[in-house]
Amino acid sequence: MRPDADHCDPDVGLGTAFAQHTIQAPGATIAFHVRDGRGPPLVLIPGSFNAAGALGDIVDNLGAESHVVVIELRGHGGSWPPPENGSIELFARDVLRVLAHLRLRTCFVGGHSIGGMIAIEIARVRPWIVEGVISIEGWTNHHAQHDAFSDDTMSTLSAEQVARRQQLRQEVLHRWTDWQKRDFAAIWKTWDGFDVLEQTELPILELYGDRGREPATHEQLHIPRRDNIELRWLAGVSHSLPLECPREVARLIADFMQRSQSGDA
Repeated sequence: MRPDADHCDPDVGLGTAFAQHTIQAPGATIAFHVRDGRGPPLVLIPGSFNAAGALGDIVDNLGAESHVVVIELRGHGGSWPPPENGSIELFARDVLRVLAHLRLRTCFVGGHSIGGMIAIEIARVRPWIVEGVISIEGWTNHHAQHDAFSDDTMSTLSAEQVARRQQLRQEVLHRWTDWQKRDFAAIWKTWDGFDVLEQTELPILELYGDRGREPATHEQLHIPRRDNIELRWLAGVSHSLPLECPREVARLIADFMQRSQSGDA
């Protein structure tokens, strides 16, 4: 069941089929974008300093018939203000408020970067509503950035992609103070999802860019080796998978969802 639309925003970067909505959470307005469609709902969460439009190319490649919800973090896009004392746990509660508002009994949940971490956290606190988790460069532990990638997040970006990345970030950050930026940028370092991945029986899809190098090990990624966790490497790209290879990310997501529903994931 969809709520009444607050407004439809064709310029948000998701296309006119999406309607933007908001709900109130303690201390913030949370914005989300809904496109009704066939199949199981897919809930997506953009990464730090990215609004919904940053996932627009992935969504476009999922097909116009798919049922998609994109939820913006506090301070991003239509969600305001930025968090005070923010945490992965707080953002997961915000996402769960949206899912309850939409009356979604089950869904696939995924996201990019911090969005992937939030998806894993949701699997921890509400596993019975999650059909599968998609983590797109959502590091399980902050040490993975160094251990697996030597802190490389941008080496494969073209000049045009660097400019586009900066544009997407500036659309969010132009309203933020310097201390809000510093505070938010440290949030992901306080969270660890290893225990969740080690214990959950849910299907998990982990997507990473190989930076044009030999892929890192599970140990370097801080990801347990388990049959329900599928680790896929995308060649010649780095952290900005939604920007660098959205078509391939969308293909892997759609395939994962189909296999999970059929019990083959």
